[in-house]
Amino acid sequence: MIKKIIILCSVFFLSLTPVMAEKSPEAEAFVMGVSNRVIEILNLSTAQKKEDAFRALLNEKANLNRISAFTLGKYRRQISSTQLQEFQSLFETMITKVYANRLGSYEDQQIVVLGSEKKKKDYLVETELRFSDGRDPIAIVWRLRQEEDGRITLFDLRVLGIWMALEQRETFLSILKNNNEEFNVLLDNLRQQIAAGSTVTSVYTVCI
Repeated sequence: MIKKIIILCSVFFLSLTPVMAEKSPEAEAFVMGVSNRVIEILNLSTAQKKEDAFRALLNEKANLNRISAFTLGKYRRQISSTQLQEFQSLFETMITKVYANRLGSYEDQQIVVLGSEKKKKDYLVETELRFSDGRDPIAIVWRLRQEEDGRITLFDLRVLGIWMALEQRETFLSILKNNNEEFNVLLDNLRQQIAAGSTVTSVYTVCI
């Protein structure tokens, strides 16, 4: 009887243990490749060179048009092609400045890959941002997407439990909702933030 109880308890606790999904070496290599590129950018001599290099990195490794369209939600289908093009241009500049401004505070940080799995067209790569000064590491999950041509691109990051593109989407939709859905108000908001060199939401500032 005791033996049966022990077996049943063992089965129960094993059922609570998460099963490690099949890893994706390609996705993990993508994340490490991006991390190494960021370190290279840090060694550039001027802020402008860092910003230019980071813009190039984002355009190469992230599908910014897909991300920006996602952040617009239903409004993506309601605006003109001219408005969309302007929004995408402003979105790219905003994201570039947000990350480039953060590069200056990057000191002795390291991305460590913990695991990965594939979900339909997406890859999820779990990582930790570790600090040399003893601070608690930050958990970051990278959502990657496989393009039709086979390339892997960055779609979203979950930092401190918050998906960044989704958070940005909620911010944009709130701006539009509170301003009678006037799209030009959102464009003006982006221009102001770019001019100020500020961050849009705090979640963008913690991942690097």
